[in-house]
Amino acid sequence: MSSGLRKSIGPFQFFALAIGVIIGSAWVVLIGDLLELGGPGGAILGFAIGGVVMLLVAAAYAELAAAIPVAGGEFIFAFKLFGRGAGFVVGWFLTLYLVASTAFEAIALAAILKTLLPALEGPTLYVCLGHSVTAGGVGIGLAGAALVTFMNYRDVRLAVGFQSVVTYGFLIVAFAVVIVGISLGHAVNLQPLFIRSHGRAPWFGALSIFATSAYFLTGFQAVPQAIEERAEGVSARTVFRVMVSSVALAALFLCLVVLGVGMAAPWQSTAGQAMTTAAALSSLRPGRFLALVVLIAAAASLLKTWNALALMAGRLFMAQARENLLPAWLAAIHPAYQTPARASLLVGALTVAGVMLGRGALLPIVDMGSLCLAGTFVLGFLEVLKLRRSGVRGSRGARLPGGGWAIGVGLAGSAVMAAFSLAEPVISGNGGLPIEWILLIAWALIGALVFRSLAPAADTRG
Repeated sequence: MSSGLRKSIGPFQFFALAIGVIIGSAWVVLIGDLLELGGPGGAILGFAIGGVVMLLVAAAYAELAAAIPVAGGEFIFAFKLFGRGAGFVVGWFLTLYLVASTAFEAIALAAILKTLLPALEGPTLYVCLGHSVTAGGVGIGLAGAALVTFMNYRDVRLAVGFQSVVTYGFLIVAFAVVIVGISLGHAVNLQPLFIRSHGRAPWFGALSIFATSAYFLTGFQAVPQAIEERAEGVSARTVFRVMVSSVALAALFLCLVVLGVGMAAPWQSTAGQAMTTAAALSSLRPGRFLALVVLIAAAASLLKTWNALALMAGRLFMAQARENLLPAWLAAIHPAYQTPARASLLVGALTVAGVMLGRGALLPIVDMGSLCLAGTFVLGFLEVLKLRRSGVRGSRGARLPGGGWAIGVGLAGSAVMAAFSLAEPVISGNGGLPIEWILLIAWALIGALVFRSLAPAADTRG
């Protein structure tokens, strides 16, 4: 039976969605924080090991998507294999991650554009989480939210067409700029490779960055979220290859960015600057031009990431509403546009609310996202085990390779990511309950009230 969604997404569009989410704005906005945490060596090591774990996660999700080709991603996997309660918990916290991430991209877009054009700053409206929220930042966020919401409301072909053009253009420019940085830089600038951040052992920084790989190397889930909209002829094997290759390319890119930034200039002199990547490249001979290209590419990158996250969030709302875990009106498909129109409008409204928090919300969003995601990755490997034990065999060419050892390694790696993501805000804090924990606890309490208010639906496990 038709889902009512337009089936028009091909393999190149799926790849653009996946890589477009994974490579967002963090390579410009947050790379300095990572260098200060672990040094170039710690950052590269953390991303390399994290990339291996995330490759296993992507392969596991691809196997699940082949067996359960229904919109909703991690939520629908948990719902079908472990029941209503598990499905709600996964869906509820993924909703937090996706909505918070759209706000992240909106706030980051404002930061990048204000660096390019300082006149956009505007007057300070108020202070939130230790940072000023300006009229310019709010205005940029509102304009971006209007554009992204329109594309996802109006036509998935419009959204994925925009995604493809911007993503492939960005990849060409970004890789070229990073390679120029490496070729013109000097290896001596990478020293020291590892540091003792806040007096802690050098491995602590690498482990911290490994844990945040759950956030920085995620985005392949855009494919299972939109799986119902795949065009005719897009096989399960193609979906598997798209998801795994997107993670591999993104991990390579992040390692090259760290290397390029570290070699372009002594990294300890640039890591504390707001846009570290642009600041480091500006020290090279064609520096002003390279820095300008980086900032323009970052703004474009951010828009395509924001667009794909909004698409994912809309499908997640729709999937939860279908199973009576959110209000039924969110499951409505627009009769003419064949999009989850009401869900897309809700995503836009929540993004606007997040914009009002300002730049101070960026790192708490990353920490919350890492924790929410790493927990679902652990569950994903358990879902693969249950799927296989139930006798369901994935499509040929769309199974996590390596048998039990691969599941074990992925499960252990995801568990470490989750545990460290939970503990890191406390370890790095100055006492008291971390803001990330406060937000997660508040969200969990709201979720408990929502879950109790919804009448149980028939259990559709199996």
